[in-house]
Amino acid sequence: MYKNMSINNVQERPLWFNAVSISETMDAREMLKSGQHPLAEVIRRTTEMQVGKIFELITPFMPMPLIEKVIANGFSAYVQNVTDSEVHTFFLKVLKEKNPN
Repeated sequence: MYKNMSINNVQERPLWFNAVSISETMDAREMLKSGQHPLAEVIRRTTEMQVGKIFELITPFMPMPLIEKVIANGFSAYVQNVTDSEVHTFFLKVLKEKNPN
């Protein structure tokens, strides 16, 4: 189902991943714990990023629907399972935003 998505397995760190390129980190664990969803905030923050920069999202699980939406906006994703309750998802901006005209 996810064959065409740019999500790399935790054991296979993609060539594009470089911690120096992380421009912003968002820990959404408390937000999720309180019943809020981070999608709108993640979309807002990633939209403002420059091509080639990486956004790091920390969650207690792999947020697959969120990952799919961010990828659809011109990103590649790399998911790293740190523990059973801590997942880091890295989004690399690869496409410039579409011109609304």
